[in-house]
Amino acid sequence: MTKTIKVTEEFSDRLTNRNQLQGDGKKNAEDFRKKYLSFLDSPDEWVKTAIEENSPAIIFDFSEVKKIGPSFANEAFAYFTKYEGATPKAIMLRISFINISIVQKEIIEIELESGYSGYSK
Repeated sequence: MTKTIKVTEEFSDRLTNRNQLQGDGKKNAEDFRKKYLSFLDSPDEWVKTAIEENSPAIIFDFSEVKKIGPSFANEAFAYFTKYEGATPKAIMLRISFINISIVQKEIIEIELESGYSGYSK
């Protein structure tokens, strides 16, 4: 069964910090990715995705999310583009979004197309 996460209730309504070094460092994309998407952090997971086009593994409900920044989207979602087979299309097959604005979805899609930029400490 696909799990649905109500982002505002379970995490935050402002998705802006890439990591603990950005902004106030709280509720950052690294923590988000590790909490909700760690099961995708394996090359094997993306080989499987290329073979099977299943229903999404997780759904994020963006109801009442006020903001998502590009650096958050890059660290939380584009991070997976480092794996062979983790194309933007494959990522969007595994991770689904509901109640998301056009602008919020576009920010995520642009970051997926750009690929993971990482950060330096």
